[in-house]
Amino acid sequence: MILSDKDIRKYIQDTNIPLIEPFSDDHLQAASYDVSMSGNISILKRLGKLIDPADEFDLGDTFENVRIGANGYLFSPGEYLLAELTEKVKIPNNLIAHIRPRTRFTRAGILVADQHCNPTYEGRLHIGLYNIGLNTILLWPGLKIAQILFEELSSVPSEELWYQNKKDAAFHQEDSFRGSIFHETKWTEDEKKLYEKMVSSFDKEAK
Repeated sequence: MILSDKDIRKYIQDTNIPLIEPFSDDHLQAASYDVSMSGNISILKRLGKLIDPADEFDLGDTFENVRIGANGYLFSPGEYLLAELTEKVKIPNNLIAHIRPRTRFTRAGILVADQHCNPTYEGRLHIGLYNIGLNTILLWPGLKIAQILFEELSSVPSEELWYQNKKDAAFHQEDSFRGSIFHETKWTEDEKKLYEKMVSSFDKEAK
C-alpha cells in the first residue's frame, strides 16, 4: 500500500520516527513528497580508464564536488551528476521508499535515476540526474527536483535483513557524499563469472 498525504502526515505527527526532515506541507502531494536540491552536487568526471571493481575502486574518485552559487548551475546536455537532497529520510522497518521523477523535468530532458530505500535506511540521498535533452537547464538550491513515495510492506522483514543491520550498508546514515565501493568478496559465483566475461570482452575490443 502506497502512503497517501494523510498517511505521510500521520507518520510525521504521530510517531517518534522523523520520516522526512525537514518537512514542509508545501512539498506534500496526494501520494508523494517533493524533494529538493540542497545546492551540493557531485559532477561525474571522465577518467579515461577501465574501472575494475576487483580493486575495491571507490567511485567517489570519479566525481567533483561542487557547491551551486547564487547564479545557479548550468546543467549541460550529456552531463551526469548526483544532487544532494535537502531532506533526510528515516525509513521505519515496515516501509520502503522510492525516488521518482517529476513530469516537468522529464519533459525538459532530465532523467532522474530510480532509487530504492530499504527498511531502516537513514540518511540524506544523493540522486542521479542525467541531461539527455538538447538544451542547457538551470539548476538551483531549493529546486524540487524529484518526488519520494512510501510503501507499506505486508509484514516486517527479518531483522537481520534490515538495512541498518547489514554489514555492507555503505550508505546508512549518509550525510556528506560517499562514493560507491565495489566489493568483489561479496559477489556470487555467477557475478564473478559475468565480471570476468566483461573484462575479457573489453580487452579484446581494446586490442
